[in-house]
Amino acid sequence: MTPFGYTVLGFGSGVGDTYVFQGSNYGYSLGGDGNNTIIEKFTFASAGNTSDVADLTKSGHNPAGTSSADHGYSIGGVSTNVIDRFTFAADANAADVGDLTANRSHMASASSSTHGYIAGGAGALNIIERFANASSADSADVGDITVARTEPTGHSSATHGFAAGGDAGATKHNVIDKFAFASSGNGVDWGDISAESSGGSAGSDTDYGYIAGGNTASSYVNIIERFPFASSAGISDVGDLTKVITWASGQSSTTTGYKCGGHPNGSTINEMEYYSFASSGNGADWGDLTAASKYNAGVQY
Repeated sequence: MTPFGYTVLGFGSGVGDTYVFQGSNYGYSLGGDGNNTIIEKFTFASAGNTSDVADLTKSGHNPAGTSSADHGYSIGGVSTNVIDRFTFAADANAADVGDLTANRSHMASASSSTHGYIAGGAGALNIIERFANASSADSADVGDITVARTEPTGHSSATHGFAAGGDAGATKHNVIDKFAFASSGNGVDWGDISAESSGGSAGSDTDYGYIAGGNTASSYVNIIERFPFASSAGISDVGDLTKVITWASGQSSTTTGYKCGGHPNGSTINEMEYYSFASSGNGADWGDLTAASKYNAGVQY
């Protein structure tokens, strides 16, 4: 693991492990449209295509994805409340380790050192749920975001989760919600993204949340923008993807954000792009998924 982050005693592979949301080794794309159960991964070390390494227990149509130090999670999806877990140490199929409080899809997700979180969801929900990484268990309702919505992007700092943008039926939203990992509680309005949009690809480094692509009330977009975790102001446009895109999965290494697949105005693609966290710049080609996919979830190790 990387030297920055925060220390988790007794968690992961041993006492003193450092957990960071960003991965150092691999990104994963989980499920997708067409009742897809695939778990595929790609290396952060160099550009290249993904490999099919395992399967989820259920169809992964628009699930959420979270990461612990040792495992990836595929949470919910259309017509399911299942929480699937798979190990990063070996390429093996996922296991059902719990349930959400109800069938949920189109959610934002966030990861702390001890729990996975989801916020919002299809039907314009305002619920925040969490489940423990340490044991097989169902999730619990721990609060509400300020605006009920579907398809917000989810982001993780060391101490908080964030849900940005989203769709409440005929209305798009630009609000960024922030909620604490340390205790149960409602979200607070943390600021606004630049446009009222939903369905973007999410990324996080240690200081910023990133949103790549998405859709507004009138069009799909290719903008890459970021907002600071430390301040409720300062959203900025930092680059563009190579094409307008929505409904792609997002992954985060310690230096780079990724978007995998997606839906650019009427088609579904298998293309992967990356963009730098260190400096403003446009996205560039990284490789291809094993097949065209949208509504997939992303995690990292």
